[in-house]
Amino acid sequence: MNEISHEATHGHDHHSHTHEHHERASQSLRRNNTIITLNAYTQDEASVISLEWSSCEDVKQTEILLKQLFKNIARNITEQNGIIGHIKASMERSEVIMISLTDTEAMKKEALSPTIKIHAAVIALCIDKKILTQIIESAIDSSPLFSI
Repeated sequence: MNEISHEATHGHDHHSHTHEHHERASQSLRRNNTIITLNAYTQDEASVISLEWSSCEDVKQTEILLKQLFKNIARNITEQNGIIGHIKASMERSEVIMISLTDTEAMKKEALSPTIKIHAAVIALCIDKKILTQIIESAIDSSPLFSI
């Protein structure tokens, strides 16, 4: 798993304030053919869950289902009297470029990779990270995003 620096993900300067990072629990969830990496930790009194997975589904459909997933997570956080810090995701697709040579002519072919890499984070206050993890796992289990 790639480790992303705190500065790169949050734009914080570690010299201007301190963060408390407590036990970081990492787990892999398998939902059909999707493996979701989930990391849970606390930071400055907030519970933080980061998620990462890949999908080969349609980008627009993935976006719609991701928004539904986030709405379900948000509703469940507020039902537990938690406060939403923020819930966000990035969806990345890479361009594949192939250069081939047969005889003396080089050819170039380009295409977008069908794989979408999704990075998401859920940050909430006034809710234990274990409860937040349960909320997210339950939302994942009921989401059509992972039932494909």
